[in-house]
Amino acid sequence: MSRLCTLLLVAIASAGFGQAPEFPDFSRWEIVDPAARQMTYMNRPSLFLSGGIALMPETQLADGTIEFDVAIHGQQGFAGVVFRATSHDDYELIYLRTHRSRQWDALQYTPIFAGQEAWQLYSGQGYNGAAELPANRWVRVRVVVEGYQAQVFIDEAPKPQLLITDLKREWTSGRIGLWGRFGAANVSNFKVTPLERSRPPARRLAAPAPGVIARWSLSQALAAADVPPDRVPDGLTWESVVADATGIVNIAAVRRPPPGAKTPRSTVFARAVLRVPEDQRVRLAFGYSDEVTIFLDGRRVFSGRNGYLARDGSSLGTLTLGPDAIFLDLPAGRHELVCAVTEVFGGWGIAARLDDARGISVE
Repeated sequence: MSRLCTLLLVAIASAGFGQAPEFPDFSRWEIVDPAARQMTYMNRPSLFLSGGIALMPETQLADGTIEFDVAIHGQQGFAGVVFRATSHDDYELIYLRTHRSRQWDALQYTPIFAGQEAWQLYSGQGYNGAAELPANRWVRVRVVVEGYQAQVFIDEAPKPQLLITDLKREWTSGRIGLWGRFGAANVSNFKVTPLERSRPPARRLAAPAPGVIARWSLSQALAAADVPPDRVPDGLTWESVVADATGIVNIAAVRRPPPGAKTPRSTVFARAVLRVPEDQRVRLAFGYSDEVTIFLDGRRVFSGRNGYLARDGSSLGTLTLGPDAIFLDLPAGRHELVCAVTEVFGGWGIAARLDDARGISVE
């Protein structure tokens, strides 16, 4: 067992559908957090998480309502709910930014793939919400999950403060639990009410915006320290992927950091093959997280950084498609556009759009 984790597991019978089990006694949970503590706080049995997750034993949920009370300590930190978990490193996550009360990003949704968060990729409407997060009292949190949507209600609000219309992970039944960072809160009075569904929901996929590169090929993941800065290395293998409607490819959904990497920095190459019917100059707008080097037909044409605090003291490193752009002179014919995308933390992704393109197609 890793010394980085404390694993407590006491099995109980699975809670049946249609019931609403409450678990004020967190000693029955599977807790993966070396600093976790079960304690009485503000006259209630509660769980304090500082750097990990805690999962309910055996209970599975695909759709339903998750409720709990949270007591925020008035400091910077994060506290949230895990659902549809298929492992300790793969789940949906909705959390409170406890120091951002009343701000536009007080609430955050992100999918977790292989332990990698993606809040830098999914930011703004549909992913963030404003809510008042009072400190030093118990505040009720209610999350209603159905299909690929979720609603978040804080402190008995009559309307959801966050409406997520496109949950990124595939719909499945999975485990439920809690998540915390930096010891920002205690949680008590956890309750789950499953909703039975007769068949899986259909995911409604929107059409990509005009000019967005919707199809890429991704290489295997490499340790960033082993990647040459001025060329695309030989011997890469490629797998086709499809971007979402906004043009974003969440690389972490299909690539894990290479085993044995000496640093957390990992690089994947994303390739798009362009068929150009006539000579033209086009504007390539792009967004990325955290670092990128762009090659056109093997020639480096751009390098940049967009990680957390990489640009200024307030930069979160969020991926936006548009502010970064370069112009490409494309003679008629076939061209390879390759982006070396390096991740540090918070989101590993790429998006690109061809503006003013005449008849260009992407293989």
